[in-house]
Amino acid sequence: MAAPLIRAVLASVAHPLRHLRVCTGPPRALSVLAGPPGVAVPALAGLRSPLPPRRLPPPLPPSLGFKTKAVLRKRCRDCYMVKRHGRWYVLCKTNPKHKQRQML
Repeated sequence: MAAPLIRAVLASVAHPLRHLRVCTGPPRALSVLAGPPGVAVPALAGLRSPLPPRRLPPPLPPSLGFKTKAVLRKRCRDCYMVKRHGRWYVLCKTNPKHKQRQML
């Protein structure tokens, strides 16, 4: 997914550059214009990436409110048990502190 995006960005940057000067030879790729790795070329040193700096996504919050227990118990008459994705849960609408999750 990143390769087509990079290719599109490089094409959008290279397209206006082709019209700025007259080329006598065949068109060259930006990697050829940049020179050998590790050597800064003054003409390309001022170019900045049009992409914003990459930030990591925020971490996922833990499963809030569930107590993980080996043995599940109904703590009041409104608690009910549900099996989801192969794991048992105790849910309670009147008192959310009664929520429990089965330990695997």
